[in-house]
Amino acid sequence: MADIFQSTVSRNGVATTTWETLTSTNADGVAYQPERNRASVAAVQFIGTFDSATAVLQGSNDGTNWETLSDIFGLNVSFTAAGYAEVSTAMAYLRPSTSGGGVSQDIDCIIVARG
Repeated sequence: MADIFQSTVSRNGVATTTWETLTSTNADGVAYQPERNRASVAAVQFIGTFDSATAVLQGSNDGTNWETLSDIFGLNVSFTAAGYAEVSTAMAYLRPSTSGGGVSQDIDCIIVARG
């Protein structure tokens, strides 16, 4: 099992970070450490084939112990189908994580973060 690396593109001062092809065997994204204060406010979007999977956005301050983040309404950022949430966090590291999916799971996670 391998973790999925992210790619980050900045356009006009807006960073977009994407983890592509989170599967049932490659279920976690590699930890992403936003530059400066860029994760202060972020929009996270999960898209793709879920095949019974649950996808969450997690945060960590040490890169080892992970917690599911909450959206701006205090609800866990957790999806069983395509969707998006707005988050506000000061966590040092962010990553998507999935669980419970079948063999056709293929989920992408996209985060646009602003500081």
